[in-house]
Amino acid sequence: MSAIGIAVLLFVALTLYVGVRTYAKIRGRATNYYVAGNAMPVGVVGITLCAQAFDANGSVGNASLVHSGGFWAGAVIPVGLALCLFIAGTWFAEPLHRMRLMTLADFYRRRYSVPTETLAACLMLLSNVVLVAGNLAGLGLLFELVFGAPYLAMLVAVALCILAYAVSGGLYATIATSVLQVSIFIVSIVVAFVWLGGSHGWGTLLSAAPEGAMSFAGLFSRESGALVNWAALGSLALGDIVAIDFIQRMISADSGRSAKRGCYVAGGLTLVVGLTVSLIGLSAHYFGRDAGSSLLVDLALTDLPLLIGGAVLLGIIAASMSTASGVVLDLANVITRNLVQRHSRSTWDDGRMLRFSRWIALPTMAGAVVFAYVRPEPGVLLILAFDIVLAGCFVPLLLGLFWRKANTTGALAGVLAGSAARLVLHFAVTDAWRGLDTLLAPLFSLVAMVVVSLMTQETHRPRHEELRRVPSERELVAGLDG
Repeated sequence: MSAIGIAVLLFVALTLYVGVRTYAKIRGRATNYYVAGNAMPVGVVGITLCAQAFDANGSVGNASLVHSGGFWAGAVIPVGLALCLFIAGTWFAEPLHRMRLMTLADFYRRRYSVPTETLAACLMLLSNVVLVAGNLAGLGLLFELVFGAPYLAMLVAVALCILAYAVSGGLYATIATSVLQVSIFIVSIVVAFVWLGGSHGWGTLLSAAPEGAMSFAGLFSRESGALVNWAALGSLALGDIVAIDFIQRMISADSGRSAKRGCYVAGGLTLVVGLTVSLIGLSAHYFGRDAGSSLLVDLALTDLPLLIGGAVLLGIIAASMSTASGVVLDLANVITRNLVQRHSRSTWDDGRMLRFSRWIALPTMAGAVVFAYVRPEPGVLLILAFDIVLAGCFVPLLLGLFWRKANTTGALAGVLAGSAARLVLHFAVTDAWRGLDTLLAPLFSLVAMVVVSLMTQETHRPRHEELRRVPSERELVAGLDG
């Protein structure tokens, strides 16, 4: 076995050890499993919120898109996610944290109704299965490359490892391992960037890129893909706000202020480190690398010193495991709390909620593995994941927080209109105008929600006062919080 293979095995073993040890922190309380006891400080929140920008979807997809489509084709990933973090910190972190949610879908029930919660939860499940599948696909391909074993075998092995520690300590396990995992990625990318500049000079590296690769035409010329890039930017900047893993890490903060500041810390790190990955992807032209989804990995293993390249590979694996563990955990929790418990006639306690959450994680991960095996396309899957929830869930969240007249019928209309518009536009928009399908769908949701809300004020009273309600832990676990 190669030195890199040994390092990967040791890292996975360390991650498993750290994650499983957090089982003791649950102490039989569902709130510890779901939101880590709402006890995470600013630094921890900031580091863990970076994971999606650095995982197999974000980093490998970023580098390969930059290489094949120009700087902005890939840079929209870190820029979009950083914008999302700054927007969330400014307007969403404190009010959502104040509500003491257990999952993001809880908001749609408290502010609107159970049917709205169910619709929103189903959309979140659909989009986040895509997200976790993208990370599992990336991990499976990386492990196949490192160990030379079949892709499916590696996919199943890494999925079982992630599942083992995620269901042991819940969000505590995800956060504890994420701090280690994301830190490894950040350090490895910074070291690689410094080494490339010191050994070859960044002027020389970037001069090898095709003419116009750094041009702003990628943002302002339709022929250069501006519509697609703006669509990706919008999907990430706004769609990620309704990503369950992102919100779960944010509301685990020890206060609304910590949640807000954690978003700002994560936004800064995402922008700086993510754009560094974009430049590294562009430098691959200098080394004559071929375009492809494994570009960053090829560069790390072929053109960087063994120690640095191995660290970059380990960093990609680490960040991908962080996102995958968080998303599969939150998917199982949304199914348990917002679909199963919500439609159960009995009152739940901590033990029952913990048992359901852990068992439901098994078929959830199995579904993600099947998706990853059938469609292993990491870069495209990230943008698609947020596109789905942006169309249907973002407007009801935004207006629910900041418009007093938003009501249940309006929210239902917004979710349905946005999702339906996204589906219709996918087939109606030609390739020359691709990107408009992403940008226009939320506008249909906005118009539908505003019009229907205003028309039904008398029959369906808005529940804006629910934003100020803070339920007790007993009410949360029993499902009596709204």
